[in-house]
Amino acid sequence: MHRSIYGWVALQMVATLALGGQTSALASPPRPSCSGALLQFSVVEQGKTAVDRFRFALALSGEGSTEQAALNQLNQRLARLRQALQPVIQGRLIVPSPSTYSRPGRSGARQPFVANTGVSGEVNRQMYNQLIQSVGGQPGVRLQGMESIANEQAETALQQRLRAAALRQGMGEADSTAAAIGATRVRLLRINRSDAMRGPRRVQLSGATRSGFDPGEAPEPMATVRMELLYCLT
Repeated sequence: MHRSIYGWVALQMVATLALGGQTSALASPPRPSCSGALLQFSVVEQGKTAVDRFRFALALSGEGSTEQAALNQLNQRLARLRQALQPVIQGRLIVPSPSTYSRPGRSGARQPFVANTGVSGEVNRQMYNQLIQSVGGQPGVRLQGMESIANEQAETALQQRLRAAALRQGMGEADSTAAAIGATRVRLLRINRSDAMRGPRRVQLSGATRSGFDPGEAPEPMATVRMELLYCLT
């Protein structure tokens, strides 16, 4: 499994050494007690984890001379699509209620009414290419894309590693800054954290080869950990 962790650090001195017990008269949010220098900076750590499964999204349509005829064709196509998907999907399908409309400015068209719905679900890595090929040629079916999803346990483990890396990086920067200003003690006062799992990421469906689509070429889900760290240097 390919992983990458990288980050950036921005340093901002938010206070100076207290002199003679004087404090600033400017209004500011309450800060933890510190008799030395306050050091605040941001750390961002990112990493990837392996794809566990995929979420697919299909658009399905039917046409007809009346709304009912369009719905009838939509129902027929949906039945065929369900039959094709049943051997490859993981879990259940999600099919919202259909919508119908008449094509504007096409009153003389042979099939002026359209009925639409969507079909979504999940498929494991082994069935990735089979699903794409099985729905690709069906009439009225449009494959809107597939999204890569991480395993929950792997995602949690990755988040924990990124948090630990962010804290190590923060402490290293704080130690370096303390040494530069002659401080001998570093104390972590506050952590503001925000985590995100980017993705599931969209898989592009162009560029198929003779062997079809390889799940190993799909984008890997990426996690991001952001921390605002506040240290006291004395």
